[in-house]
Amino acid sequence: MKRPRTIFISLLTGSALCALALFFSGEWVLGLLWAFATHMLLLYATLKPSSQWLGPVVTSFQTEKQEVWLTIDDGPDPEETPAVLDLLDRHQAKASFFMVGQQVKAHPDLARLILERGHNIGNHTMNHLEGRFWSLFRGRIEVEINDCSAIIKEVTGVRPQLFRAPVGHKPWPLDKVLQKLKLPLIGWTARGFDGVSKNSDQIVRRIQTHIAPGAIILLHEGRGTLPDTLDKILLGLSDEAYRCVLPSPESFVCGRRKTIR
Repeated sequence: MKRPRTIFISLLTGSALCALALFFSGEWVLGLLWAFATHMLLLYATLKPSSQWLGPVVTSFQTEKQEVWLTIDDGPDPEETPAVLDLLDRHQAKASFFMVGQQVKAHPDLARLILERGHNIGNHTMNHLEGRFWSLFRGRIEVEINDCSAIIKEVTGVRPQLFRAPVGHKPWPLDKVLQKLKLPLIGWTARGFDGVSKNSDQIVRRIQTHIAPGAIILLHEGRGTLPDTLDKILLGLSDEAYRCVLPSPESFVCGRRKTIR
């Protein structure tokens, strides 16, 4: 069975050839419009975090229990990570921290502390080039991922087994790089847009809308709102008898699925 990426690339190639044929047959206006539409499809696949068109993205995990996966990006952060770890301990919750290599380099003790407290660490690139990661070529993507994994391994002794792209963007070569490195691309189910909003109540409401067994929750460090937001989320999950767990790779689900309620 062909992968969605293979089908999508074949369709893009065919569409581009149609655009060229129209252009050189004298129908240049129609050809330009066709080419524009083709590029918009590629841009959508690149910028839409949950799109599977350019390669598999884990967007949930399979479970029959009241379980969710809490994921925290952009740390470690000296102002927030210690408080976050205390909150997780208090609620008996586990989380995956997708770390930026430069932050690990700056705060190695916090990276080690996260593992010591029973959580795990994912790769979130070395420099978190959120404004241009979507446009990077293969060589630079490999450097960003490899350098991040190397500093995490150097500091903690553990090589990350998970990857999340900055802003969830998927440049064209990313899938091939991740296949080579044997890293799954982790997306999310529920996000509160805490990267742009500082209203913790609003953030929590957005996330709660998408909570279901197997949901992946996305939060961010370094914005000044995480401890307050996380406490409210964990209290809400506890009220609904949810547990925050670290799912096994065998349970990962790419794309949409019927949630078990």
